Amino acid sequence: APARAATALSLLRCDRYALAGWNGTLEVFATAERGIAPHRLAQVEARVRAGGERFQLQPAGVARGLKKQWQSLGVPAEERDGPLVYDHAGALLYVPGLGIDARAWAPHGAPQWGLRWRPAA
Repeated sequence: APARAATALSLLRCDRYALAGWNGTLEVFATAERGIAPHRLAQVEARVRAGGERFQLQPAGVARGLKKQWQSLGVPAEERDGPLVYDHAGALLYVPGLGIDARAWAPHGAPQWGLRWRPAA
């Protein structure tokens, strides 16, 4: 597989975004819960998994390694191979197969967008 460089993105509208070097598209959609405030997606970065990343499934939960989170939810390996999305400050926002990190959720009732990785067929 070709080396995947970190890719700077501006996800300024609900749409599908093709990412160079990744075999698929990142979908941005409006959602009622568990989403990110749209302004936080104006300057993000898609990165390959480096190891050591921590993800929090629920607001009251504990941040755990990605492998443990994927295993606990039964996410198959092929659904894990997509970009990790970080905000401009370096906080992990989105992981394929897991969704939006609970620490990044917008407040209830506020406008919010979800992310979904769609591998190419």
